[in-house]
Amino acid sequence: MKQEDILQKLSRIAIFDELKEREADLKRLLEIIRIKAYPKGAVIIREGDIGSEMFIVYKGSVEIQKQTRAGDTYTVVKLKAENDVFFGEIALVDDDKRSATVIALEDSEFLVLNKEDFLNLGKTNPEIALPITRAIARILASRLRKTTMDMLTIFDALVNEIQS
Repeated sequence: MKQEDILQKLSRIAIFDELKEREADLKRLLEIIRIKAYPKGAVIIREGDIGSEMFIVYKGSVEIQKQTRAGDTYTVVKLKAENDVFFGEIALVDDDKRSATVIALEDSEFLVLNKEDFLNLGKTNPEIALPITRAIARILASRLRKTTMDMLTIFDALVNEIQS
C-alpha cells in the first residue's frame, strides 16, 4: 500500500471530513493508523467483546451481523471498500461491548485506528482529534434520533393494535 493511496482513502472517509483539505493533519493521523488483513470468513469484531479499534475497509468487504434476544443471527448491512466505509468508531470514545459481529466476506484489508493512539493524538494534536470526535458525536446523535423514531413507530403500532 502506498502512503499516497492511503491518504486519498482517508480523505474520502466521512468521519475525517473536516480534515480532508488538511494534508499535514491527515499525514499525522496516518502515523498512528495500522494496516490489518483478514481472510474471507474471519471474524473481525465479535458482538459482546470489548473493543478498542475503529476499522476502515480499505480492500474487500464485510458483513455486519446482530443477534436477536432469541439467539438468531441476522445481517444488518454489507459494507464494501469502494463505498469508503468504516465501523467500530464508537470504541474510540467508550469502553463498552461491541454491538455487532463483523465478518470478512472476502480477503480484506483495513486501516485501523486504536483508541489509545487516538487519545494520545488528542492530547498532542487536539486540532486533529476534536473534529473526529465531533463527527463521532454527530453519528451517535443521528443513530439516537433514528432509534427514537423507530421506537415511536413501534409504540404507535402497538397502540393501534390494542385499540383495534
